[in-house]
Amino acid sequence: MRKSLGLAFKGLYKVNSKRASFKSINQEAWKDSLIPNFDPTDDLENPNRWRLTILSIICVTLFFIMFLKLFNLQIARGEENRKLADGNRIQVKVIHAPRGIIFDRNGKALTVNSPGFRLKNEEDISYISRDEALAMEAKDDPGLKDLEVDNIREYPFSDKTAHILGYVSEINEEELKKLSSYKIGDKIGRGGIEESYEEVLKGFDGGEITEVDASGKDLRVLGRKEPIPGKNLYLTMDLSLQEITSKFLEEAVKKSGSCCGAAVVSDPKTGEILSLVSYPSFNPANVEDFLNAKNSPMLNRVTGGTYPPGSTFKIASALAGLSTGKISKTTAFEDTGEISLGPYKFSNWYFNQYGKVEGSVDLVKALKRSNDTYFYFLAQATGEKVLGDIAKKIGMGRILGIDIPGENPGLIPDSKWKEENIEEVWYPGDTLHMSIGQGFVLSTPLQVLNLASIVASDGQMFIPHMLLKISDQEKIIKEIEPKSEKLGFKFDDLELIRKGMEEAASSGGTAWPFFIFPIQTAGKTGTAEFEDPKNKTHAWYTGYAPAGDPKIAAVVLIEGGGEGSSIASPVVKEIFRWFLSEDKNNLIRDIGGVATESARSLGE
Repeated sequence: MRKSLGLAFKGLYKVNSKRASFKSINQEAWKDSLIPNFDPTDDLENPNRWRLTILSIICVTLFFIMFLKLFNLQIARGEENRKLADGNRIQVKVIHAPRGIIFDRNGKALTVNSPGFRLKNEEDISYISRDEALAMEAKDDPGLKDLEVDNIREYPFSDKTAHILGYVSEINEEELKKLSSYKIGDKIGRGGIEESYEEVLKGFDGGEITEVDASGKDLRVLGRKEPIPGKNLYLTMDLSLQEITSKFLEEAVKKSGSCCGAAVVSDPKTGEILSLVSYPSFNPANVEDFLNAKNSPMLNRVTGGTYPPGSTFKIASALAGLSTGKISKTTAFEDTGEISLGPYKFSNWYFNQYGKVEGSVDLVKALKRSNDTYFYFLAQATGEKVLGDIAKKIGMGRILGIDIPGENPGLIPDSKWKEENIEEVWYPGDTLHMSIGQGFVLSTPLQVLNLASIVASDGQMFIPHMLLKISDQEKIIKEIEPKSEKLGFKFDDLELIRKGMEEAASSGGTAWPFFIFPIQTAGKTGTAEFEDPKNKTHAWYTGYAPAGDPKIAAVVLIEGGGEGSSIASPVVKEIFRWFLSEDKNNLIRDIGGVATESARSLGE
């Protein structure tokens, strides 16, 4: 077989017509050379066509692959790649909208938005202050490219307003799935006003588009959209009254050796909440420190705590008896100290403590002296169904609708409930216990306040609320109108109960701290038994003032504090003292609201 030398030996021969001949080398010598089977007469004029064909195919294929790659980059994925290129050159930073400010009814700011920033990194999102951001800028920190303008929510009155305002914390994954308008790292309201009015307070984020160089440094601003702040809220509460209520409640709790307490104050003719305190409280800035703390400081005892209401429930029992005609103004029962029901005896508190009896007792005297015997007879006359129905009608055992979350309906029991939960039938003694707010009855302090407010407002039941008005950055855009329900009780029946509550706060009544108070008030004490190894009792007092033209209603509960007359009513007295003073500023010597000598002219 003949083989060609190839192009590498091109200079050794020259082509002559169709045959090759050598210039200087003899043909025979080549035959004997080191290249066997070489014939210089081979046709060397035409190169190998197969090799050229393969080379051409390879070149065409390479160019086709390059064409496809360019087509994919510039045409098929052109828009995506342009975005990626712009992403390296252009950055979009979110400017987070500040939450609306919450004010008290007098325009005092209860929340503050401090300048801050949100720093996003690969692991998580953190919040830093303005000073920390400036320090990063001074060091030319590369993390500046991940810095977004934000605000840090602060609560200047800390635990004093915590149960009213609530707090904010980072939104979780489950909430993000439901709320499309939020992003990872956004904060959302938890508890109180922050949660109830989240949509109003939130606002709308803005943003800034900047051009950056290869190192990520800003070159120029290409566009900016300003954020729209959330709406501002004005609450019905009075900050000064809130501080005074908090001060005296805490003092009473500690003085009685209790752990906990609650107080709430309202305008009985509008349902506006003027102050609301649950003790102990928490710091909204460090919520995690209180989640598992002793005595449940996160619990709003005013709306979420349930307790046997004791003798404060006698207001409901009185309305049940009068509205159904089972008792009247002239109805009287003889107090002999105790009554018998089968083998069981039901005694009056006055007989238990002092061994004394009250004699003939009508409704006014029964409320004045908180006489249990009268209400035992009343309960026998009405029955548990009437007691329960009227109690529910006036807001017991159900949600009242206050505009902060966590309200508990309490419990007004009946025979069906007892069979399902206790697996026992309803006994006649259960009805007697119910009439004086014991047994299975459970109420929130807010519901007990509602009892006094209904009497003070001539039988209207106002929905308790904390929002007064809403404003944007320039003007008031909405004012909240009070909502009420006329319950249909007769004026004379209400007047009879009012008279009894006035007598309770007068000489000879159970609310002895009000005996020398210069302004006539009305109220009802309560000392409620509960399951306690030391036989402690809850101390209650609810009332309103002035008696002739009510402008304020209040309730105070001290858990396991003792008697309502000596433990709870003095706190209400101090609340009334401040509210009814013509010169409130001189009543406050320090932030706690201690009365000055000039204030003592209102009476001890």
